[in-house]
Amino acid sequence: MPVSTNRANLILELFDAYYKRVYCFTRKSLAPSAAEDIAQEVFTRLLTVKALEEKTITSSYLIKIADNLIKRRYNKDQRKNQYIDTQREEAIRDLRNLKKEEAQWSSEEITKALASLPSHERDAVRLVVCEGLSYEEASASLGVPVSTVNNWKYRGINKLKAHAEESEIKQSA
Repeated sequence: MPVSTNRANLILELFDAYYKRVYCFTRKSLAPSAAEDIAQEVFTRLLTVKALEEKTITSSYLIKIADNLIKRRYNKDQRKNQYIDTQREEAIRDLRNLKKEEAQWSSEEITKALASLPSHERDAVRLVVCEGLSYEEASASLGVPVSTVNNWKYRGINKLKAHAEESEIKQSA
């Protein structure tokens, strides 16, 4: 649905009048780039407000929209962090279950198994599982997105599991 010229002009006037206030409010809680994103999103949201032309829009109304967006972002980040933490705990549990108590890997075996992984997967497993870094920290360290770190770690763990199963078969034969 196309935005009418009157509506677009009204939003532009509101943007000119209140952007700085909304940005300053968001900047109190967020980094500059995130604050700018939220401030711009506030005015983008005005495009969907019904009967906008008939309403009196104040800075407090816009700041409340920004506040709600900040809260949603925070809650989304919390859910993501909880998911990542549970994934890390599962990976640690999986690694611990790779070998039975009576058949522990020596440091040489672990080093050899890790060396068999491609460097990016080895780095992801080492940072997330061995050193306990969060996915965000590992992502920043490796210079790749969080999802890439998660994929590399997952693949590396699966290769380590396969390596462990192969070595168990060789030992039992």
